[in-house]
Amino acid sequence: MKFRFIYGITLTLFLFQFGNAQTISMDEFLESIKQTHPFFEKEFLTTEIERGKQEGFLGSQDWIISSSPYYAHQKMVSTSSFNPERVDMIGGDVGVQRAFWNTGGRLSLSWSSDFTDQDVSNIVIPFPTGDVIIPSGVSKFYQNKISVTYSQPLLQNFKGTLDRLNYELSDYAIDLSEIAVCENQEGFLLDLAIRFLDWFLLTEQKRIATERLNLANEMLRQVRRRRAANLVDRVDVLRAEDASRIAKQNIVLIESQWKAKQAELAVLAQSQKLYELSPVFDIYKLDTFPQQDDAVTQIKEKSLLLEMLKIQREQLSHLLGGYEEISKPQLFLNIGAGLTGGDEEFDRSLKLDNPDISVSLAFRFPLGNRIAKSDITETKLQFRQLDKEIENVTLDIEAAVRNILVQIKEMEEVLFLNNEQISSAKKKTSEENRMYNQGRGDLTFVIQSRDNEQNAKLTYAQNAAIYKKLILQYRALMDELLLSTVPEQK
Repeated sequence: MKFRFIYGITLTLFLFQFGNAQTISMDEFLESIKQTHPFFEKEFLTTEIERGKQEGFLGSQDWIISSSPYYAHQKMVSTSSFNPERVDMIGGDVGVQRAFWNTGGRLSLSWSSDFTDQDVSNIVIPFPTGDVIIPSGVSKFYQNKISVTYSQPLLQNFKGTLDRLNYELSDYAIDLSEIAVCENQEGFLLDLAIRFLDWFLLTEQKRIATERLNLANEMLRQVRRRRAANLVDRVDVLRAEDASRIAKQNIVLIESQWKAKQAELAVLAQSQKLYELSPVFDIYKLDTFPQQDDAVTQIKEKSLLLEMLKIQREQLSHLLGGYEEISKPQLFLNIGAGLTGGDEEFDRSLKLDNPDISVSLAFRFPLGNRIAKSDITETKLQFRQLDKEIENVTLDIEAAVRNILVQIKEMEEVLFLNNEQISSAKKKTSEENRMYNQGRGDLTFVIQSRDNEQNAKLTYAQNAAIYKKLILQYRALMDELLLSTVPEQK
């Protein structure tokens, strides 16, 4: 008896605390998850990584600086009187070049400076009257040159189509990553919403079990009074005690599951405060839904999955345009101009007074062009395959929408029948209790009837939870679960 008294006090205190705990709704829980869980920042970083990759493609427009200093020493093999015995050369050049995406052209600017030091013997011609010496020329010479060249494609890559191709393709990659992030977040929130719903279902089961315990305790007190008045047999007291004990066991079992689910969600939300909260949710409310045809039309227009496939289609179309551009012949107009100066003295060599201009055409085209043709053929086949994938996904999502709406509609009928079952069970319990109080019934039937009433309520709660899970799945399928609030990027 002492153990029962302590147990009853403990259970009463827990139920009092449970009933007066602060509450948290599903929307509040999901919002806290959005703000604290690393999953969302991880997903945002996926898009930022794609943007970072895109920035790298801009590097092909950067100015490129080049420099090539050199030194050369050469001991010449004497094959002619005009050959130098030794040549030392030192010099270098500095240049900058850049590609222009709007034209496809390449511009190069360069400056070169060279110094040559060589040993060249004078030419000696013997004559009877004496040798004639012919100077071989200067042994030291400075030369400087400044030049500019521009190469413009006239066929392939005209207007920089190929230069911009990877950058423009990365725009589609960014759009795809953004949609993929939304899809992943939608699925993540759906999973957590279902877990929260499971937590609330345990709360509702505990409330129903508590009602059953209160009724069992009330009956136990009533039977004990009747036994004290010698109106019932001892077996009725034992039956009432057993019913109360079973009701307490059910509450303890549900309580352990409830605390376990609370701990799980507290970790995911990274919130110790959740241990002080109790879930609140209108599990028995019926929602309204559009007709199947209207829902199918809506999802075909707004589905993120279809949007991803459409973007992939546009990306593939753009890539196909790039391959078709590669299949064109290469024809370049090259224009160059420069000024050159040279002298034995360095300062006089800086007088750039010798102009030179060049204009040329360069043509290149592989016979057969099999690589480009293969890429074009492959991409066209991928294009056709993607069109079929779009048709396939369209059928899948239509089937999924119609399936889930049928289930929701049927579950509404099930819930209506559950309500009727509860009403019937209550009437039966009332009648069995009345007959027992009049001495015309058996306590076993009263206990059984109350258990049936509790089971009907539990079935109603479980079916209501299934109904709400179907609604959550429908909202996720329609891409509506993430629409109310979207977490800000950190």
